[in-house]
Amino acid sequence: MLWLSALLRKSWATNQCLTVLIVFSVICFLISVFGLAVDTRLINGEHGWVKPIKFSISLSMYGLTLLWFSQFLSKHRTAFRRVCVGALAGTVVELSAIILQVIRGTSSHFNTITPFDHAVFWVTAFAILPIAFGTLALFFMLLREENLPPVLGAALKWGVILTVLGCIPGVLMLLPAAVQDFITHSKQFTGHSVGISQGGPGLPFLGWSTVAGDLRVAHFLGIHALQVMPIVGYLVMKIFSRLSTIRQELLVGNVGVAYCCGIVLLTNQALAAEPLTAPSHHTLVYALLIVLFSLTSLASILLAPPLAVPSEWQEVESA
Repeated sequence: MLWLSALLRKSWATNQCLTVLIVFSVICFLISVFGLAVDTRLINGEHGWVKPIKFSISLSMYGLTLLWFSQFLSKHRTAFRRVCVGALAGTVVELSAIILQVIRGTSSHFNTITPFDHAVFWVTAFAILPIAFGTLALFFMLLREENLPPVLGAALKWGVILTVLGCIPGVLMLLPAAVQDFITHSKQFTGHSVGISQGGPGLPFLGWSTVAGDLRVAHFLGIHALQVMPIVGYLVMKIFSRLSTIRQELLVGNVGVAYCCGIVLLTNQALAAEPLTAPSHHTLVYALLIVLFSLTSLASILLAPPLAVPSEWQEVESA
């Protein structure tokens, strides 16, 4: 336990708000795991305590990622501190509301059965806004940082902007019914589900529908780009260390473009009322095209001779 105490002290010295966010999320996770063990009630066909477990894991990862990001933000300490305060407030409200509703035996999101449930739903919707807008603000902070490591810096920027893109499926879930009908050509649109009301068969733990479109798939892929893309940047630097910096950045960009196309494709699949597990032929063709484009770009980046890069990069490429 000494290592944990030392880790908490170091985290507290780095950023107090993020430390509280992480600790609060972990506590909610432990409460939810205990609830999973002793409470067998189902909510919309899913074990009630699974949702707070998923949200607490996701938000603790978000806090840890921001804590790691802080080392790269030397010029915007005050703005970043405000982002962290907003993230902490949103996390506390979001997880508290979800756990409250599980205790009451009902769902927290897209629940309009009673006035109280309806109010809790909108509280959870607005609670996540500081986190979403804070992520967007983080992108502009990174753009203005002059001393970012080139390859890792590119990965950080891709991660943040893809996370913002991943919020769009979440926004689609909250649009007025008339707008949702227009987007889906009047397919049934209930919360995150397209083509069926909420509930029904889903993937274990994740809960993503296996019989209809589910916007949570694209949303999940998008918001976790914040963790995935820095890992991609690190792997590129390690595996392709002999390549020039500009080629490493292009490799990161290639993954970023493919990741972006994946988010768009999964969003389109959900809006077409297709489950992740049963894609249409059109979706499979688009997925194949994304893979082929990405592989072609990868080969071009790795195999292109130095003279093939733009002239303004020649000096960098030859270094």
